[in-house]
Amino acid sequence: MNLRRNILLLLVVAAFGCGLHWWPDLGPVYQGHRTADWVEQALKEPSRSNAFEAVLKIGAPAVPFIAKALHDRSHRFHFLSADQVTYFSDVHPRIGRWVDLSRWVDVENCAGKHAQAAWLLWCMGTNAQAAIPDVIDCLKHCSSIHVITGLDLLETLGEVSGNNPAAIPYLTERARHDDSLSLRSAAMAYCINGQTNLLIETCERLARKEPGQLLDGPELFWFRHDRELNQHLVPLLEKLYLDPKLSPRDRRSVMGALEARTNDAAAVLFCDRFRQD
Repeated sequence: MNLRRNILLLLVVAAFGCGLHWWPDLGPVYQGHRTADWVEQALKEPSRSNAFEAVLKIGAPAVPFIAKALHDRSHRFHFLSADQVTYFSDVHPRIGRWVDLSRWVDVENCAGKHAQAAWLLWCMGTNAQAAIPDVIDCLKHCSSIHVITGLDLLETLGEVSGNNPAAIPYLTERARHDDSLSLRSAAMAYCINGQTNLLIETCERLARKEPGQLLDGPELFWFRHDRELNQHLVPLLEKLYLDPKLSPRDRRSVMGALEARTNDAAAVLFCDRFRQD
């Protein structure tokens, strides 16, 4: 009889232990609701809603639940990503309708959810450093539909990192691509570690290959008062301005970038070659 009772007791304890292990962690309770519920609501509502503010007040305990919103099936199975599903449905419309591929990927909701999650983490600043790997994972694996959101995610990465160098390897690799995110990646790396090499290298490469990507974004304007950077950027902009292959539009953009650096670029702006133009 005692043996049966002991076995039953062990089974009850084991079941209770398994329940604790598998029971989802929903985070601490805040104003009568679990953290996970606040986060879920904040991701669906406009910024600065009650749920949004509640998540900010909860702080670091909410970060893991926000980070989960940056993951979806397309991260691990790219054939389920929005760009692949949309392309397949366009090429094979009958199969697309028959399988109802749209139910696999909610493009609008996915992009909006990721943008809202990035904004929440940005508002938390360095309290959200635990999410650095998740933001990087989203940048690596999100489909091309997130290109615009990618700029937000890169700024989030810079904001939450503070002086934490964990994101530098990814940002360095990303900055060496020739696309619309390369300069932003280099700028975020500079904001984190203050080292000029990557940013100057990226600016020089874009000046040679894609001047428009160097001049059209806000990055040069952000650092207009940075004297250390201007020691490199002013000669680079001067050389670019005098390039006969540069379009008139880009030449005007170069002049604007130099004028924004009036003190550091005075010698260039008042030389004969520039005053004649």
